[in-house]
Amino acid sequence: MKKNDRIRISDVLLFLSSEGISGYCEREDFTFETFCPLGEPVPNAITWARHAESVKIKELNAVPGIVLVAEMDNAFPDAEFPILYTENVHRTFFRIVAHFFMNQDPENRKPYIAPSAVLETENIGEGVYVGHHSCIGKDVKLGNHVTVLNNVTIQGKVTIGDYTTIESGTVIGACGFGHYEDEDGNPVTVPHLAGVRIGCHVRIGANCVICRGCLGDTVIEDYVKIDNLCNISHNDRIGHGAMLASGTVISGSVSVGENAWLAPGTLLINGISVGNRSYTGLGCVAMKDVPAGKVAAGMPARILGDRG
Repeated sequence: MKKNDRIRISDVLLFLSSEGISGYCEREDFTFETFCPLGEPVPNAITWARHAESVKIKELNAVPGIVLVAEMDNAFPDAEFPILYTENVHRTFFRIVAHFFMNQDPENRKPYIAPSAVLETENIGEGVYVGHHSCIGKDVKLGNHVTVLNNVTIQGKVTIGDYTTIESGTVIGACGFGHYEDEDGNPVTVPHLAGVRIGCHVRIGANCVICRGCLGDTVIEDYVKIDNLCNISHNDRIGHGAMLASGTVISGSVSVGENAWLAPGTLLINGISVGNRSYTGLGCVAMKDVPAGKVAAGMPARILGDRG
């Protein structure tokens, strides 16, 4: 939509229906033109609340044109503003925003190769964006609709799946920190002859490092989300849908399970396994395996219980 266009709640409900999402509102003809966070409401905007108790009814009643998106089982008897009830309000609200306000998203980029980018590879899919001063090596394969922002280096045998985004300053395919001692006791870097395999719909934040494998590839599966300033070492495997928050450092040959959550500052020692749907606390230093579905925290980490 164009800025200042009005959106009817009926249009939102039609969109949700097309996505197979349930929703209803008693004031379907009501319109809005922008969005806002719940704690900073502005006129003629749509906002959302995960929990009913977080909604300050009197404050929202004083804001002209405000629209609230809320869970089906919530109730707001004193509300004077329209409420769009739906399921999984977190997911649904941001789908609404993405659909109706995508033109305002700075990441809504058209396919483009910056003049200053260096592309040695010919294995480039459709709809690819490569930003300024990025360098893509000859053995790299980029899937369709891959976005590589500015000052990114991708080297060696690296494969990147469709709809993956790599933020500025990241290095993929660097040599890992593996060594052996020569006859005089001097450390010698072991050959890193393998590569990196990155799946589809992956997001890799700014200023991250992902090392290539020694004999087998480092693997990042589909839908993994990696925050800024993370390090993934050689031969690691990051499972489908895992979330790595800022400052996570993973040593070599570590396995992180599907849908695991690693909190900011998590450190994983080499060779351990973090199970599916496990969770680590802030600054967790894991020296041993973390079983599936468990919460680990502390330094060194200990198991606190099950992940809810």
